[in-house]
Amino acid sequence: MKKNNIIVALDIGTSKTVALVGDVDNYGEVTIVGYGEAATEGMDRGLITKPNEVIRSIKRAVEGAETTSGVRISSAIINVAGPHLSSQNEADFLTFGTNQKEIDNADITILTQKIYERLNRDDQKIIHVIPKRFILDDEDIVLDPTGFIGSKLEGEFHIVLNKVNALSNLKRVVEASGIKVIDFVANPVASATSVLYPEEKDMGVLVLDIGGGTTDVAVLKDGSFEHTKSIPIGGQRITLDIAHRFKIPKSEAEKLKVEHGLAITEAISDEEYIDIYPIGSDEPITISKKDLVETIELRLEEILRIVKDDLEENYPELYNKINGGIVLTGGVANTPYIKELAEYVFDQDVRIGKPKDYKGFSDKINAPEYATSVGIIQFKKSIAMNKEPLQVSEDAESDILKPLKDFFSKLKKIF
Repeated sequence: MKKNNIIVALDIGTSKTVALVGDVDNYGEVTIVGYGEAATEGMDRGLITKPNEVIRSIKRAVEGAETTSGVRISSAIINVAGPHLSSQNEADFLTFGTNQKEIDNADITILTQKIYERLNRDDQKIIHVIPKRFILDDEDIVLDPTGFIGSKLEGEFHIVLNKVNALSNLKRVVEASGIKVIDFVANPVASATSVLYPEEKDMGVLVLDIGGGTTDVAVLKDGSFEHTKSIPIGGQRITLDIAHRFKIPKSEAEKLKVEHGLAITEAISDEEYIDIYPIGSDEPITISKKDLVETIELRLEEILRIVKDDLEENYPELYNKINGGIVLTGGVANTPYIKELAEYVFDQDVRIGKPKDYKGFSDKINAPEYATSVGIIQFKKSIAMNKEPLQVSEDAESDILKPLKDFFSKLKKIF
């Protein structure tokens, strides 16, 4: 099979690791041609705790993606989440003297570089400098200034950062598995990219990706990112709550959560019961399903309120701009009635977000838990037109190591 341009995404989550091979055609359409997945061992709340186990998880996921795609994967773009992720909004400007100048990509690159030079420190690294809007001559607001004439160009940017040591450790582990790290994409940026519609981005929307170890937060308004954050709590905490309350192994607690879990106790009657096996016992005991659901509801509501309280207390103006509702994604978004619980907590319209605008493997990845994986490919595709092309894989059957400049040139014309 002839490949166009390949982007490989490696999403290393607390619960599972996913490798996707995306084939991007000359019109910017994404087709997933390879998929591999493995349970993740050695991660806790988005951080690596046992490197060797994470390496094994990566290798299993990559092997699956290679088998299904026929692509030999040598490098990939990696997700970043966890408590070291932070964001801020910054602005800078260029002046061109008294002469009017046609703005080009080089000017935007210079503005971006000024942001990098100002914010990069020994202990933190910029992952993304995402343009929000540009202002020409202190008055005209434009989303893309290229081709416009002006004597001053100001840019407003959303900056996503992470601790240098955390990124270095992640890079070391990935490359110890035999995969070269090409670049990083923050979880909340990837998830929002894959699940949102343009109208939501314009109106103001909050995206919550609740995964196994983290809850990733993104707020967008007027078409651009305003706030991103990763909170170190997720579905794994719910599993531990169940295990502790009923004194059962974590594996049994996870099974109970998936098979019988609901997000609100009002959805269950008092007469439903479940047999479980406590640790060290061969004899089952019977518990109320309502007690199980109550355990899940309490922790889920806490997670949602942590996000709401943080936004209301620290970003009240931004929180009041969320007019397009809430989008829940990530594996925990599969919990029945979580939409209703979130609507109660936020007093906003809520929908469940699944990755969109791609083809291939829809039977496998058309679910909230793959929002980050698909979003990595879509985000890198969308910004590649403004950067030097990155080759992220090798194909044993076809030559895809050629430069991608023609591809990105065509993308510019389209977008």
